[in-house]
Amino acid sequence: MLRILWTCALVLLMAGQALAGPLTIAAGAGYKKLVTDLAAAYEKSSGTKPELIFGNMGQVTTQAKAGGVIDVIIGEKGFLEKSGLKFSGEAEIGHGILCMAWPKGKTFTDPKEIAKPDVKRVAMPDAKKAIYGRAATQFLAKAGLEKAVKDKLLVVATVPQVTTYVVSGEVDAGFVNRTDIMNVGDKIGGYLEVDPSLYAPIVIVAESLAGSPNPDGAKSFSAFLATDAAKAIAKKHGM
Repeated sequence: MLRILWTCALVLLMAGQALAGPLTIAAGAGYKKLVTDLAAAYEKSSGTKPELIFGNMGQVTTQAKAGGVIDVIIGEKGFLEKSGLKFSGEAEIGHGILCMAWPKGKTFTDPKEIAKPDVKRVAMPDAKKAIYGRAATQFLAKAGLEKAVKDKLLVVATVPQVTTYVVSGEVDAGFVNRTDIMNVGDKIGGYLEVDPSLYAPIVIVAESLAGSPNPDGAKSFSAFLATDAAKAIAKKHGM
């Protein structure tokens, strides 16, 4: 009798897990390698392999609002708080750093040098869709560079697109985050961190969606982010 009860309980547990579906995590494209590494470490520790979705944060939040798919969103705290989405839990991953990068063959000693006449093209993410685009816009305004660089700007959707332009040498400089630019190694000429007093703090968090299809999975992943293993991964990626 006990064996029958145990078998029934096990079947019900497995059925519940199946109904919950996979753990789905969505994040800004600029954090693809960070999130991929976190997901791999989580899978190793829990045995659960998350499904990952990447895009600009406008795309990610729009998909989340459609409901029924995403369990956790990773992005900038302030942006997510203003997204209109409802969350059931939050785990901080780290602080994002705005950087200005340039291709091989170029040299800069200060991000403000993009105002020089010999700098013809500067890439940046769209301020309406990407937090680092907003941060770059804030920097340009506070540094008094808006007018000087207005006609030089090449606005694209995501940080990785900016990085691609920098690596290819199609722009003289580009605004990116430290996490993305650290992953390209010697493919660029170099980068400088932008003075953090010239843009609003960027706090990167993992938000569990209220009404998540897999709330237990979301809670488990959030708990994992507090571990030493997760913190080491974040540090490795410049957080």
